[in-house]
Amino acid sequence: MTRILRKPALAGRLGISLATVNNWIKTGEIPLPDRGGGYSGETFRYIVNKIEADQSKLSSRANRRLAETKYISYLNIKTKERKTLLNNLIELYENSGLDISEGVLALALAQLRSNGFIAADWRPNSSSKTDILLSSWLAKTKNHKTIQNLFIDFDILCENDDILGAFYQSIQNIAQKSNAGSYYTPFTLLSNIKIPRNKTILDPCCGSGGILLGILSKDHEQEKVYARDIDEIALRICTVNLTLFFNNKNLLCHITKEDLVFEKHPDLFSASRQQVFDYIITNPPWGSKLSRTRKEFLLNQYPQLETTEIFSPALYNACKMLAMSGNLYFFLPHAFLNVASHRKIREYILGMPDVISIKLLGNAFKGVLSESILLHIEAHQNTAGILVEDTQGSIYQLRRGAVTGDDYIIPATIQNADDELLSKIYSAQYQTLAQNAIFALGIVTGNNNKYIVNTQEGNLEPVYRGKDIQKYIFSKPECFIDFKSELYQQTAPLEYYRQKKIVYRFICDRLICLYDTNNSLLLNSANVFISNAYPMETIVCLFNSVIYAYIFQKKYHSRKVLKSHLQSLPLPLFSDDIHRAFSDFYHEIAAHSAQNIREIQKETDNLICKYFLISIKEYYYIQGVVNGKADG
Repeated sequence: MTRILRKPALAGRLGISLATVNNWIKTGEIPLPDRGGGYSGETFRYIVNKIEADQSKLSSRANRRLAETKYISYLNIKTKERKTLLNNLIELYENSGLDISEGVLALALAQLRSNGFIAADWRPNSSSKTDILLSSWLAKTKNHKTIQNLFIDFDILCENDDILGAFYQSIQNIAQKSNAGSYYTPFTLLSNIKIPRNKTILDPCCGSGGILLGILSKDHEQEKVYARDIDEIALRICTVNLTLFFNNKNLLCHITKEDLVFEKHPDLFSASRQQVFDYIITNPPWGSKLSRTRKEFLLNQYPQLETTEIFSPALYNACKMLAMSGNLYFFLPHAFLNVASHRKIREYILGMPDVISIKLLGNAFKGVLSESILLHIEAHQNTAGILVEDTQGSIYQLRRGAVTGDDYIIPATIQNADDELLSKIYSAQYQTLAQNAIFALGIVTGNNNKYIVNTQEGNLEPVYRGKDIQKYIFSKPECFIDFKSELYQQTAPLEYYRQKKIVYRFICDRLICLYDTNNSLLLNSANVFISNAYPMETIVCLFNSVIYAYIFQKKYHSRKVLKSHLQSLPLPLFSDDIHRAFSDFYHEIAAHSAQNIREIQKETDNLICKYFLISIKEYYYIQGVVNGKADG
């Protein structure tokens, strides 16, 4: 029998979209299908040869297609052919009228058909676990015929790259993914995690099963694999993925709907929770948007954690399910290590008799601005240090003694030289801004287009943004406002703006601040604090120095300057004479042009180094570390 090749096959062979195929047919660039709605082998080869002979045509279409599909989540799909296949599947779905669940089911049927798990003319039945899953899924839908036929012309071979999960991720909009905190894990982050075939393993936030596909071996004992999630569609995808992975229509893995965090009695685990696991690995939701009710639940149900972020109770509960000598791997935001709101979960894991390892991943998750880490806990393997691997592959040990203060900040970017230097700095006598300063936020108008203009006239006055804050000085104002606090979404008390104050950039990877004596107004990317217990002229000289840029970078490694960061920085117990010297430096800097600021700042640096006993060699080291980064 002569094989009929349909338009999806042609699109896939040429690496173009179905829309392009249809457009080229319409314009006569390629002929109409010549056999049963498709192409004969001879016509198919003719079209391919004709189009491939004109590389400029293919190149321009590929470039345009790339621009059109920026939102697509390719997850672990690497090849051009496979990406083109996903593009075409999504395009066909978008014109089908199916909802998300129906579209995913249509693709699951096509993938299982393509790999011989169900017959081409499959109908609902109960002959295997796979059939039961598909039958119950189909029973919940309406458009049965469209679902079963939508992708019938596609050949979707199993490559264990989670193309089904990529499809599901791509047909959701960005807001849906952000609200759920659901961003999937690249296989490259899993390459060094090895799981023995006879060990129990749980992914409690499994999604479509991508992590399990990346770390399991084909001969792993299926009955020792556990996958849980709250997303029913994702769990069905996970079942299909593992069915294909293990090549078993009667899959023995345990895949269940279960919430790791939002249970009424998280310390009274259900029967399934009473089991412990040799390996627990997951990428829990983080940065997800929660309702006020859910935030209140977290605060009431987990009072020991004092947080409204999901990943803290997720980690807390997972630790309780870890077997003796078990291994836990959690992908987390870097903020887990140094933001005050996560201090209680840090205190909890640091109090366990376990080996703690941290791998710094940088910006590993596409679509997520936050840097991330991989936390590895080896149960009951006590050690005095915390092992850290940086983004360049260097491995070093952080003393648990370096975790100081009430916030239990884990300064994972501190290597041996940094540890010694910071220990020297913090061994000097100092005070802090904690309990000694008033902090306030800039104005949140709720509608900048309505209330902010770019020319000054009438009663309008300058209002400064974070980007307008330079070291010691404001840039020339570009925004103006007729200030009426009752109109805006949020403002600090007016007196906090209308007095002498320190203004600093909120979004920045180092400290950049100035001493404002002109009662200036600020937008919310610029924040404020007022110190009555420590001279503000001295503070701005300290915080703008390379020494404090170094302290901030190493201790907090943050792109946001938080109140908790500023409250914990060491303020030297200078004599009155030294404070007067800093005041003189400040006024000299404020009176000079930006070109002279660096020269004068060196003199303030000398006083800072003298107080903290920082040597010239150490000062040059600090400069090298800080100047390796952008100047904010």
